[in-house]
Amino acid sequence: MPTARTFVALTLPPAARASVVDLRRALPPAPRGLRWAAASQLHLTLAFLGDVDAGEGLAAVRAASRSAAAAHAPFDADLRGLGAFPHAGRARVVWVGWGAGAGAVTALHATLAHALARPADRRPFSPHVTLARARAPLDLRSWLASAPAWASPTWRVEALEVMTSELTREGAIHTLVERCPLAGGG
Repeated sequence: MPTARTFVALTLPPAARASVVDLRRALPPAPRGLRWAAASQLHLTLAFLGDVDAGEGLAAVRAASRSAAAAHAPFDADLRGLGAFPHAGRARVVWVGWGAGAGAVTALHATLAHALARPADRRPFSPHVTLARARAPLDLRSWLASAPAWASPTWRVEALEVMTSELTREGAIHTLVERCPLAGGG
């Protein structure tokens, strides 16, 4: 049975993506070894599911995502600040943080995890959008400290998206499978 590399996400509207691109331009030159994420694919991952059966498995993910979305109302969001995982002294991932709406995103993540019947993550959920990755750990403390203060425009989060991802030599290609509107439940 074919499988699909699957995740559930909140994608960014064009104005927020453009703001992230503006932030990247305002940063000091990127340290060697840091690879930027494609602006067109910036998103917040609510659940990464890996390879899922493209038939019944993907249908179950779609149903769970619709259920989780139906339990939450749309909310306002913005992005702000920079950070790194696991920490700035040994960074593998550079991220922009979720500002307004972080509580709503965290609640949506928990509802989705329950609907997907996924075990709790070892690490607490930290709403963010990946900006760049490093193949080997980098010390980014001074680079991050020199970053300008920044926040994206505010937008309304109205849906979560079930996505598939195909890995290619040029990078991942994300494909929308289903857009699940946040329907109100609160």
